Amino acid sequence: MGKELTAPPRPASPQPSLVERKLLTHLASHGLLGPEGEAKALAVQKSDAVALPDALVKAGLLAREPLLSALGDVLGVPEVDLTRTYGDPMILDTIPKDVAYKMEALPLYLIEKQLTVAVADPENLAKLDELRFVTGKEILPVVALREDLRKQIVECYGAPVGEGSGVLDEAPLEFEAPESEAPSREISLEAADGDRPVVRLFNLLLVRALEERASDIHIEPQERQVTIRYRVDGRLRVKPYGIPINVLPALVSRIKVLANLDIAERRVPQDGKIRIRIAGRRVDLRVSTFTSIRDEKVVIRILDKERMDFRLDNLGMSPEVLDTWKRVIRGHQGILLVTGPTGSGKSSTLFATLRHLHKPEVNIVTLEDPVEYELEGITQGQVNEKAGFTFAKGVRSILRQDPDVILVGEIRDAETAQIAVQAALTGHLVLASLHTNDAPSAVTRLMDIGVPPYLISAGLLSVLAQRLVRRLCADCTREVEPTNDERAYLSRWLGQADLPFVEGAGCPNCHSTGYRGRTAIHEIFEVSPHLRALIAQGVNAQELAAAGRKEGYRSLWADGIGKVRARATSLRELARVVDQDAES
Repeated sequence: MGKELTAPPRPASPQPSLVERKLLTHLASHGLLGPEGEAKALAVQKSDAVALPDALVKAGLLAREPLLSALGDVLGVPEVDLTRTYGDPMILDTIPKDVAYKMEALPLYLIEKQLTVAVADPENLAKLDELRFVTGKEILPVVALREDLRKQIVECYGAPVGEGSGVLDEAPLEFEAPESEAPSREISLEAADGDRPVVRLFNLLLVRALEERASDIHIEPQERQVTIRYRVDGRLRVKPYGIPINVLPALVSRIKVLANLDIAERRVPQDGKIRIRIAGRRVDLRVSTFTSIRDEKVVIRILDKERMDFRLDNLGMSPEVLDTWKRVIRGHQGILLVTGPTGSGKSSTLFATLRHLHKPEVNIVTLEDPVEYELEGITQGQVNEKAGFTFAKGVRSILRQDPDVILVGEIRDAETAQIAVQAALTGHLVLASLHTNDAPSAVTRLMDIGVPPYLISAGLLSVLAQRLVRRLCADCTREVEPTNDERAYLSRWLGQADLPFVEGAGCPNCHSTGYRGRTAIHEIFEVSPHLRALIAQGVNAQELAAAGRKEGYRSLWADGIGKVRARATSLRELARVVDQDAES
């Protein structure tokens, strides 16, 4: 982004150690570092309070490979690049978490009684003796860069106990027995399966995902190893777990057993669910398997009920959007649409709306695919395509249940759309989701799938479109100088180019991304009598948007600029999620 204006003060760094002086001499003798480079490295070491090897990399004086090779030569031990080499997650417990943090030591491999451990100071014999005592193994030290080592310890062990949610490591992890056995009984994972390595591995994947607030876990077979990726705040992150490919069958089988799936069936996709309880939190997992050209891939959707607060006031709506939406949902009949791409938070908005509408005198019935969150006091149904129970058939059945409010999880075809609109015209308030890029496009989308314009005009009340943008990390947000392009955007949308501009610098709490958590941006398209007449004429989305702007319609981009101004997100993040040229 821009040039940093301020930087936090750093403690002074000590003078180079004996090993660091030997390293400088070695690099100079091999023509890898001259006097100017040495002076620059020492200056970076002092200003940034980092070890000399890390200063050499940070200053751009040496690449990791030659630097680590030189370190190995000076210290007489093997070297390891922790940006390319990952340890075995099934042996992490050989070094307890508190010891790993205290001693900055990461276990990599265990072969019989010999444990290979990455450290930044293999010359520290006292540390090696203590590791030998703690683990009961022979220690083979390998040298790594200290900053790389610290990052990998956080990635593998999670946040330190007492910081963030690291307490999850100490909490028992319990799984409900499969529904076919005993739906109400919760069984301890360890009690059921002993201390098998694959059990500890799956526990590790779940606990780390919960700590990082991941929404999905991707377990993907590669040629020689299994890649683990977490989706956090809408972006996938590769985890540094070097899981051998031969572990995959046991890991997949473990997941299938917990999800009550067919272990022997590997040819076709399967779907299941797991319910866990940890640290007093109840979490539902949706499991999906898919057979790739190499082996089975597994994706686990995490539905953490403790983190979901289904209230309209907590969805990040601007006061104007919130007031308008609360007003339109008070209607007794008509159809309300929530639109956006997959993963834009449509379900959360719909559930929050239902919770707002829920009263003893109101009969609310839903039809979802699948039911992700159970809402107390509301009748929830689930489509079953294999049994022929589709959205269209389900809505017809719901109409015989004397409903006041109907939720249709998603409008996918003309039949469902027409039944939903007709239900809205016969005295029901219908809520539904639709996949469109903006609110006015919902009208043309309904026309495209076969709903006559006159029906849309008569039944549609309002359309709410939304996206999710990442929040700036509160712990590392800093003020920066905007680039020329960013200054032009600020001037165009806010009328002032010198507005204080911020971004996330990156810190351990946000995994160096600069963002932590997400908020929503919205646009609401309320159908006025004038717009209703235009819809009946079959005008396109651009004409509807132009007419709507004259009546107060504000685009996603305009709403997002308000979030930028409030320092909730950055201009770069907004531009990543919303096409500003299209919005203009």
